[in-house]
Amino acid sequence: MNLLQKITKSAALAFGWSPYESVNPSPVRQRLPAAAPQDHRKEATPLVRNELIKGSRYLMKNSGFAREMVFDMAVYSVGDGLKIQPKTEDREWIAGALDYWEEWSNQCEVTGRFSLSECEMLICRAIDEDGDIFVHLTRVEGRPVIQLIESHRVSGGNNDGTVDGIRFDGYGRPVSYNVRQDDGTFIELPAYSVLHIFDPERASSARGVPSLAHSINHIRDEMELLALEKHALKDHADKSFAITTQNGEIDSNDGFGGLDIDSGKAEDNPHSDPTALQKIVGGKWVALKPGEELKPFESNRPSPTFTGFLDHLRRDSALGVVPYEFTADSSKIGGAGVRMVVAKADRRFSHRQNILIRRFLTPVWKFVIGDAITRGEIPLIAGWWKISVVTPRRVTVDAGRESLQNREDVKAGLKTLSDHFAELGMDFEEEAERRARDIAHLQELAKKYDIPLQMLFASGVATPPVEAPTGPAK
Repeated sequence: MNLLQKITKSAALAFGWSPYESVNPSPVRQRLPAAAPQDHRKEATPLVRNELIKGSRYLMKNSGFAREMVFDMAVYSVGDGLKIQPKTEDREWIAGALDYWEEWSNQCEVTGRFSLSECEMLICRAIDEDGDIFVHLTRVEGRPVIQLIESHRVSGGNNDGTVDGIRFDGYGRPVSYNVRQDDGTFIELPAYSVLHIFDPERASSARGVPSLAHSINHIRDEMELLALEKHALKDHADKSFAITTQNGEIDSNDGFGGLDIDSGKAEDNPHSDPTALQKIVGGKWVALKPGEELKPFESNRPSPTFTGFLDHLRRDSALGVVPYEFTADSSKIGGAGVRMVVAKADRRFSHRQNILIRRFLTPVWKFVIGDAITRGEIPLIAGWWKISVVTPRRVTVDAGRESLQNREDVKAGLKTLSDHFAELGMDFEEEAERRARDIAHLQELAKKYDIPLQMLFASGVATPPVEAPTGPAK
């Protein structure tokens, strides 16, 4: 009995056999490397999380496939920026608050380098690349600003109630965050001034882990295999011809193997020397010994098996992030498959948008507008903190057909105008206000130039309507 069988037998005696086959040990199957089930914060320890971040950042610097997945998530989730719309009835207050918000958004970051939409892109990318990011709500010269704190800046603790840079109370609520500054010292920021933005995997998660965590080894293996294969291809490309013999042996006694290049006589060696042939091939006559043949060298690399193996690595790496067909290649699926992939990707983007709205935009709106109300720049009204967010236009595979169907649904009353404009990434109230202004302007022009109003809506000359007779019938 070998060592593995002894371990398997001892495990079976210790735990007993289970009706769940996945629990029973087996000599032909590796035991699970994970420890006993525990809180996520004990599994994703600082050392484990730092290694994951290091690998994820390496892929973002060197793997085009990893970069494409992360950038697709950011571009389709954020687009030109998530637009806030207050949920109040006071139109005048909404206009003033949005003007203030837009002006603040142009230079909202503490360094003055990033706008709000750029911060949203950075945050969305950090969730995938680092697992989480922190936003500090602070002030510069009395003006509210935000400060982006990358994941590696929050660390330390684990002995005084702090878990991986976050101090929790007895109920598991964050109390403060331990942030490392440029000079190496740490500062403790209160939890009410910090937004922790991440996609929690479990209820016991203290920190987030990169979305590419399961992809790191696969993509690194792909990069290393491709590097070796490229080296082999370069080596094969350097070989033009191959000498074949009957017995597969070539002897060489001197520099030219007994082949006299000038006279073409071979005296000492029964076979031609490859070194000598390299000097006379390429548009020249070559004299070979009996039983020899000079053939062009043909490489069979990379093989179809190798390319299929790389395809499997990429597909498994993309699972859980963005569908592989959406990110890399959709040529192998049909129309129905493309629609399913696009719908699946759209759900991913919607999930990320919800994280950005709940964990970032909503608290930042309260911070900025609440500060403006406190300083008297914006009047106080009931429900000023209630907002809705207009997301970018949803990704679609058949814009023409869906646009026609949307128009029919709106006409039939099956869909409201607000839902229709929201799917297009536009705000209904703003569009309705603009449409009313346009119609009022067209009415003034029709009255000014004494022309039918319908001529301003459609091209060409409209036929004046025929008035029905008003007198008695004869």
